[in-house]
Amino acid sequence: MQQFRPRHTVAPRRLFALALIAAITIGLGYLRFAPGSGPLTVPPAARAGDLALRPCTYSAEARVYAADCGTLVVPENRADPASRLIALPVTRIKALSPNPGEPVFRLEGGPGKSNMDFPRAGRVVSDRDVVLVGYRGVDGSVRLDCPEVTSAIKHGGDLLGSTALEQKAGAFAACAARLQREGVDLAGYSIPQRVDDLEAARVALGYDRINLMSESAGTRYALVYAWRYP
Repeated sequence: MQQFRPRHTVAPRRLFALALIAAITIGLGYLRFAPGSGPLTVPPAARAGDLALRPCTYSAEARVYAADCGTLVVPENRADPASRLIALPVTRIKALSPNPGEPVFRLEGGPGKSNMDFPRAGRVVSDRDVVLVGYRGVDGSVRLDCPEVTSAIKHGGDLLGSTALEQKAGAFAACAARLQREGVDLAGYSIPQRVDDLEAARVALGYDRINLMSESAGTRYALVYAWRYP
């Protein structure tokens, strides 16, 4: 006779706590991870889709490659016709071949890590351009930094404790409220908007078909890009 074993269930309070931890983990990605370069600004009289490039170099695996560096101008929230413009960095590492194949757009993981660092770019540029488009909210003229959350986590207690959870949730709410008071349209910082930034860069650079090289959270961006721009 088979012994009956009750099915293990998870208490609603613990489910809520785990869900909040997941939200905190994702939100932490949007803290300060961008490279140490100065903040970008939207050029005067710029329009959405504008891309200004200049010659530069890019270092990868102890080698320096010829590249183009510049600024892409995009709407902060494409769903709002009156949205302000923001600026994103773009780097194109030039292929070594005189007849390169389809370019590679690199998509870093995270979320919240910069998309401008690709140490292994040298393994791709032998016969293809490699393009890095900065992630909105991380690399561009608007940064979603949340010192309120950093402080709450640093000084909080047990991660699953009710007091610590309330403090972290309150810190995220305080950060969001402050960013909105500063004029940030938080609705513009989503995966579809980030994907549309990639498409704007593709169009501005004059490429037809492109390849996406992604890892971790970047695979989600690649999947959504494939849906939106097959």
